Amino acid sequence: MKNTPLLTLALAGLLFSCTDNTGIDPDAPEQYTVPSTYDFTNVEYKESASRISMWQGFQTYLGRGNSRVLSADTVNYLWNNTNSAFTAELASGIPYEAKDLNALSYNLSGKVADAVLFKTLADSTVYVSQFNQKPASKGTPGIIGSRLFNAKGVEYNQVVAKGLMGGLVLNNIISILDKIPSDNNTTVVAGQGTAMEHNWDLAFGYVGIPIDYDTAYNYRSQPIKADRPLAIGGYFGERGVYIQAGGRIFEAFRKGRAAISARDYAARDEAIATIKEYLEKTLAAAAYYYVTAPQSQAALDSKFHGLSEGAGFVAALKYRPANSKLTAANYQTLVSILNTSFYTLAEDASNTKLKQAQAILTDAYGKLQP
Repeated sequence: MKNTPLLTLALAGLLFSCTDNTGIDPDAPEQYTVPSTYDFTNVEYKESASRISMWQGFQTYLGRGNSRVLSADTVNYLWNNTNSAFTAELASGIPYEAKDLNALSYNLSGKVADAVLFKTLADSTVYVSQFNQKPASKGTPGIIGSRLFNAKGVEYNQVVAKGLMGGLVLNNIISILDKIPSDNNTTVVAGQGTAMEHNWDLAFGYVGIPIDYDTAYNYRSQPIKADRPLAIGGYFGERGVYIQAGGRIFEAFRKGRAAISARDYAARDEAIATIKEYLEKTLAAAAYYYVTAPQSQAALDSKFHGLSEGAGFVAALKYRPANSKLTAANYQTLVSILNTSFYTLAEDASNTKLKQAQAILTDAYGKLQP
């Protein structure tokens, strides 16, 4: 059938009105600027960034179990963001003040993978807090030094805080980035940009770093900035230094956002790959450190504190990307190792299981620490 000019025109209009969210849009600008800070038009990510402040307040409260008996009701209220549970004490020195958090409809419970598991661990912290005036020993919860441990030497609040870097942070970021290519990138909403731009911004908010993040700045120096790296972002300057995770991830988020606005989808996809890789490696680097340092620590409180962090970071790795180099079998071995009573691990002078955990992590990710 011979096309009439009208039909040909209609087909052409159809072809060029469709949005191809892969490769480079032929109508995209040939050159575009990547800013040195996360400074773009129509950026809005309160929903994700506020949850990181909630994470901070929640873990702060759980940590108070070392010296006070915790309230199950308060844990419920913080988890669900009800009853104005965030106080000045819990929201001190973080980007969102207590009154701002309490006024939001967002919460932790609705965006945490395996929420029942993490809430159960938080409730276990409440239970163990009743023993904070008693000395801990094998089989008996209580205090060692200034820290609160369960009967197996686990510091629950550390497992919750670090585990949520996977269940809250990594899981949400990966979920957002995986659907980015199918998002609309033509319709602009005032204050938010396109759906693709907005979702990219939400992913950035979950990282927990400021828009002017500086890898050379010591965010622990006084006075402490309220807008400082939190959650996984706080570990870029600690366990992620050797692998240069912070700089790589911040640059990738800036490049990806600029590429989206310029419809350079190949560059966007490169940024996605970098973000996923180095977020996972940050968790792996932290896990590696916390199965390594305890091997040479004599004091049980220090040893058990580190192992508890290690257990939390291993829990966080459950939410790693689908293309992770850490196999399911090796991951389950890590889980099994960190599920061993910490008293049992401490009694093994050769640190056999902890060395096995080290080997699994380095085999999957390469060298993670100096």
